[in-house]
Amino acid sequence: MPYGSSEPTNLVAYVLPLFLGAIVVEWLWTRKSDNYNLGTALSDVGTGGVFQGLELLFHLALLPAYAWLYDNASLITFGDGAWQPLVIGFIGVDLLFYWWHRASHVINVLWAVHGVHHQSEDFNLAVALRQPAFEPLTWFIFYAPLALVGVDLPTYLICYTVNRFYQFWIHTEVVRTLGPLEWLFNTPSHHRVHHGVQELYLDRNYGAIFIVWDRIFGTFQREEQAPLYGTTVPLASYNPVWANLKLLRDIVELSRRATTVREKLWAWVAHPAWQPIGPAVEPKIKRTDESYHKYRPAPPPRVTGYVALHYGIIALLAGPFLLNEHAHSTLVLLTGAGTLIGGHLNLCALVENKRWALGSEVVRVGLMLTTIYLSLGSVLGEQVTLGLVVGLGLVSAGSWTRLLPVVGKSS
Repeated sequence: MPYGSSEPTNLVAYVLPLFLGAIVVEWLWTRKSDNYNLGTALSDVGTGGVFQGLELLFHLALLPAYAWLYDNASLITFGDGAWQPLVIGFIGVDLLFYWWHRASHVINVLWAVHGVHHQSEDFNLAVALRQPAFEPLTWFIFYAPLALVGVDLPTYLICYTVNRFYQFWIHTEVVRTLGPLEWLFNTPSHHRVHHGVQELYLDRNYGAIFIVWDRIFGTFQREEQAPLYGTTVPLASYNPVWANLKLLRDIVELSRRATTVREKLWAWVAHPAWQPIGPAVEPKIKRTDESYHKYRPAPPPRVTGYVALHYGIIALLAGPFLLNEHAHSTLVLLTGAGTLIGGHLNLCALVENKRWALGSEVVRVGLMLTTIYLSLGSVLGEQVTLGLVVGLGLVSAGSWTRLLPVVGKSS
């Protein structure tokens, strides 16, 4: 097993159904508005699926690394049952999140990772699941010092999880303001500001649970006008893999255009708005009014039904898989990561009417069925698992044939 069966369970398995249920309720509540678009929402959830897939692999290194720091370099040791690690962890995670978040908006290479979360042009609970694939690496740099001050791994994971889960509900336009609570806590109003692309809103409101850090360190901005969402340069794609690579590609291009070694290196740590001295480039596209048209491909109804069906299958299977993450072999983690990443990549491509996705869908389903067989055989029994695999295979084959007449044709 990758890091021992005694490790804490991945709590995402417990809350994922609640998150998806809340997204459905919000969609039903706001369905008469332009708050939800199927393709955009699936892209947000799909990007979160790619994040979850890579996080399975990052855990192989990052969790043992944190435990090693605590065991070998901790400057403070508390007794069993002590309350101090929980308090230090809870406040420490929130404060360190503020500084990680602030750095991720002003240092280019960190923005290339974090900016993925801001690419959605809608603002709803689905956006909360749009987590960048490489963020666990940048989080670790900021959170690792907690191991040095006596916060053990289980306590850290509890505090980290509470901090991240809190931020789910603040991605909504349904809740307007919360009165006096706005002074202490990060709220939907404050976080809408953070996602706004207007000049007034850029680089503001970095807090996670508490907004007081922004008030103390001078980055607070109240909501004064309806925000426009996304990034200053629109992604114009639902591809969750490209979403995680595009901003990094932009830095490589920026460094390539630079004419001096100093500028080539500076491109990686400069503010994201920095440009090297040299030939003029096409200006960034900023949305300053509502005349901007969001990226909205319109898939045929058959594709929409197929994608909804298979997203449902992935959602139902992801919970049990993540629940037993600590018990899976490295091979199962690899196939599971491939299933999550490849699955969301391919289903989003179908929404964008990509012809190539029709063929690769066969590979995606095959990998998914392999993951099910490898991960659930010891839990459900070989015969039950084999029956599940065969049943899902037949459902997938039958639904796939309905895509043949429509995928890749103009709608």
